[in-house]
This record gives sequence, C-alpha cells and structure tokens, in this order.
Amino acid sequence: MSRSRGLRSCYNCSTPTMSPAMVLRLIVVSLALVTLAGGSSVPSGWSRVHRTARDTTAGGREQPAPPHHASSLMSCERVNNFFSSINVTVSVAIQGSERDQGPVCGGICCDAETERQLQAKATKNFERLVKHHIRSQRGHWETAANLYKDYLLQLLRQSENKTLILFSTVYSKMSPLSREPIRQLYETIRLNLIADWPGDDFELVTNKFFRNLFPVAYHHAIHSDVLHGTERGRSASAGMGANRDFHSDYKNCLVHTYDELKPFGMVPQQLSSSLVSSVSAASVLLRALREGSEVLLRLEEVGVSAPSCRKALLRMNYCGSCKRYNHLHAKPCAGLCQNVMRGCLIEFVGALNKGWSTLTEAIVPLIGTVRSNEGIENEIKSLDGKLSNAIMHAMEIGPQLEKQVEQACGVPSMMPSEYLADGSYDDTPQTLAGSSKWTLAPNNEMLQFEMTIDKNKDLFIQLSTTLCEDEDYHPTDEDCWTGSSLSDYTQQVVTTIGDRYNPEVMYNASATVSPHMQTLVDRLINLKTAVNKAYSSNNFRSDVDKMQSDMAEGSGDSYPSDDDEDGDLASGSGDDDASPRTIFRDVPRPPPTLNDVSSTKRISASSCWSLLSVSTVVLSLPLLLLNERFSRH
Repeated sequence: MSRSRGLRSCYNCSTPTMSPAMVLRLIVVSLALVTLAGGSSVPSGWSRVHRTARDTTAGGREQPAPPHHASSLMSCERVNNFFSSINVTVSVAIQGSERDQGPVCGGICCDAETERQLQAKATKNFERLVKHHIRSQRGHWETAANLYKDYLLQLLRQSENKTLILFSTVYSKMSPLSREPIRQLYETIRLNLIADWPGDDFELVTNKFFRNLFPVAYHHAIHSDVLHGTERGRSASAGMGANRDFHSDYKNCLVHTYDELKPFGMVPQQLSSSLVSSVSAASVLLRALREGSEVLLRLEEVGVSAPSCRKALLRMNYCGSCKRYNHLHAKPCAGLCQNVMRGCLIEFVGALNKGWSTLTEAIVPLIGTVRSNEGIENEIKSLDGKLSNAIMHAMEIGPQLEKQVEQACGVPSMMPSEYLADGSYDDTPQTLAGSSKWTLAPNNEMLQFEMTIDKNKDLFIQLSTTLCEDEDYHPTDEDCWTGSSLSDYTQQVVTTIGDRYNPEVMYNASATVSPHMQTLVDRLINLKTAVNKAYSSNNFRSDVDKMQSDMAEGSGDSYPSDDDEDGDLASGSGDDDASPRTIFRDVPRPPPTLNDVSSTKRISASSCWSLLSVSTVVLSLPLLLLNERFSRH
C-alpha cells in the first residue's frame, strides 16, 4: 500500500501540469528546428544579406559557395580548358594551393602568372572593342567628308562648263580672251575648298578677275558696239579685224582706272562678298569633317596603361573563372560593367570627350549654314548668271562709260592679237554629259550624318553603354558576377566617364595627358574655334550683304542697279521714297539689328508718364470702392 502510494506520488511529480504558454513555446521551437533542418523555408532576404556580408568580408579570397550556386562550380581542369581556348597557358602543378593564388582574383585555379596573362588578354579585348566602335564612327565622318567634297567639285565642273558655254554663245567676241580668266577663277574656288588652310586672299582673287576682265569686255562687248554706231566706227571697222586687240599700254590704263570707273557696278563687290563667305564656310566644314575623322583614326595608336583599369578588367572578365565559376553563367553585372568601362575610358580616351562633344555641337549648325539658300551650292549654281549680269551692266552704261574711258586713257591704239591669230582659243567648250541638269545633292546622306553625330556627340560616354550591351555581360544587377562572387551588385553606378568616385577604377588626379593625346585635344579645340568663327562670320556677312542690297536699291547711284536686267521696274529718280522699285519689289529684309530693336522699343518720357498715370488711376479704383463700402458701414 505504501509502495503504491509512493509510486503514485512519484508519477505525479514527473508529469507536472503544463500551461498553455509553455505548450505554445514548445511548438514554436519545434517548427524552427524543422525549418532550419529543411533549409527551404528561410526567407530569400536572409540569404541575400548573408551573401552581401560574405562578399564584404571575404577580402577577395575564395569563400565557400552558397548552396544554390554549388552546381556552378567547376574543376580547375575544366577551367584550364577554357583558358587554353583563349590562348592562356596554366601551370597545373601549382593549382589548388592557397599559397599560389593570384593577388587580384584569389582563386585556386589561377596563380600570379595566369592572372598576368588574363589581365593582358582582358586589356587587349577592351582596346579592340573600343577601337572597333570608334572606327565605325570614323566611317561616318570620312564618308560625309568625301561625299560632300565630290558633290561640290562636280557642281563646280558643271558651273564652269555652263559659264564657258554662255560666253561662247552670248558674248562670242570676248569668249576667247575671257576663257582663261574664267578657268583660273574656278580653279581658285576649287583650291580654296579642298585646302587644309585658306590660301591666297580670295577677295583679292575675285577683284583681280573683274579687273582683268574689264579690258576684254570693253573692247569686245562695249567699245566695238558703240563705235559701229558712229561714222568713226564705220570708217574704222575695216581696219579693226577680228584678230586685233588693244595695245598693252591701253589695257594697263583700263586696269588702273577700274576702281574709279566701276564698269560692272556693284556686281563684283556683291559677288566677291558672297563667294568668299560661302567658299570659306564650306572649306572649314570639309576640313572639320576630314580632321575629325583623322582624330578618330589617331586613337588607333592609344593604349590602356593605368594599373587600376587593367586590374578592374581582370576582375570583371576572368576572376570568376579563377574561382571555378562557369564563365557562361558568371556574367559580369550591368552596373559592374558600366563602372569598369567608364573608369577605363577616362584614362583611355576621356581627355577627348569634352572637345569632341563641343566640336560636334558646332558642326551641326555650320552644315545648315553651308547648305542654306545663301550657301556654297546656290552660289556655284548662280555664278554664270552673276558674271553675265556684270557684263550686261557694263553694256547698258556703254556710252557713258566710253566717255569716261576716253577722258582717262584717250583714243585706243590697236595691234594684232597673237592669241586670236593662231586660233588657240577658237575651240568651243563641249557640254558635259548630263550637264543640262545639276547633279543631285546628297540631301538624305547629309541629313543622316547630322542625326548620327548629334546622337553620338557624347561619343565616349555612350561608348561604355554600347560595350556593356554585349551578350557577354549580364543585363541586370541581380544574381550576377560582382567582381568577387555571384551575388547582387550593390555599388553605385557612375553616370559619366569623368566621375572621381568610381568604386571599381581608382581616379588618378595626378595623371598627365600623354603628348600624343594632348595633340589630338589641341586639334579638336582648334577645329571647334574655326567652325564657330566660320559660322558666325558667315551669318554676319549674310546679314550685311542683305542690308547693303536693300540700301543700294534706294540710292541715287549714277549707274543703274545690277538687278535691273531681272525685269523689275527700272525707272525712277533714285530717291528712296519716289523710286517705283522700293514700292513694288519684294526684297527680303535682313533680320533686325540691335539698334533696330532698341529703336522700336524706345518710348518717350511723356508717353511713359501718361501710361503711368492711367495705370495709377485704374489700379486705385478698386481701393476707392472698397474704402467707400467700409465708410458706409
């Protein structure tokens, strides 16, 4: 009995009553143990935090891979097969020892010598890709330069041929002696277009052309016609054969009095101004396109030398393989690629980025100016007509011009012309095949070029994005090669190639630009200055020419305007208000100048006070009404 009581009391002692709180605590502990044992119920955020902490504290040495990446690890033998495929040799005898791991990657499959070869391979691939994309851009510039140059030269050939045919048909008497000056004028235009630097003063060349043309035009288009209308002309015509010309002294007198006589009116000055402006602007454009292409070509001689960049390229491209990850799976993260590429580009070609961007921004408006209605293309096409206008003007004022010539140089003395006697200038210019229509302008090609360079004006910044879009790099920053492990890339991504706080490539503020690179930078600066100057001076000259043209229409010049042969009303006293031309002619007005704008906005003092008084009264009415309402209350 006592024994059973003792057992019963012991049983009661060993099974105490459990509270609901204790039961709930046991259940929670049991579930936690089951979850940890299974490993499948751990929140994904815990694993990501664990990987990030591991990457931060690993110090670059190889750490055990997380379970979900265990299948990605390969043997060093398979890694060696990959290295052999890219011509990198590996010493198999020393693999697998931590003592022989390389200093950058810290992987058991790569020693220092293997890393050195892989670093050289990564650097060479980077340089090759950069130069490939730069070479593609250079092709756009080179093609545009050659295309537009060939188009302008073709226009010049057509224009020269049209001018020679015009003189041979309309001014047949003066055609033989005027042919060589015409060819020299066009040759001067050609040389100035394709020259690396401006040649002789083009304005002096055009002035010389008209000065030397004056004796020929006076003899064969003015003087002979006037003489043949008089008794003196009829009696002398028999002695003035087709092969006779003015004496050289008389020609010299005509040349020296050219400035005072102004036989061609304002045509030479206007032609010289527009021709010099358009040709110089087109020449600068062609030179900028040509030299811009050459700058990109010279980048072929540039290489990567910064140690921080070379190490970053190694970590990004090959350290994953050194740590036994399959290179097909361990693709570098997008942010890692951007940081490495932009950090390396600042040392490689970054010095050119600003100069290239500003040059591109300057070229686009210059193209618009060169190809405008006042540009080189229309100037070349209208050159034959402007030369004809000059001669027509001299013929219209022939009687008055002859009196002035006789007062200055006397009666002309004649002599046989050796040029006309041997018939060397009797050949008539042959019409070029298809020259009845102007050659088609490369409008689509030039427009495409403008769009391309405007899109790529930040060429070297956009280059990093282009390089990282390759299939060898991961499209995102999740579950990719961070440079030390397979994880998520959490570093800040720099936005420019000049960012000093690049987490992958250390910025070297003391690094100096190489002499070769500095030469290229200086060329871009000089080109940009020349382009801006050509654009500004061309627009300014165009405005001045329009203003002078408008002023010339209302002036009381003794010679008729060179625009009279266009069929406009030519009668009038020459006064600004009375001239019918100023009333009926639709002449484009120049853009308002600063003085014009200020004069239109100028208000007299009395007008200002009147306006102020009215405004004061209007603004005070609501206050008066409000005051009256309060006073009533």
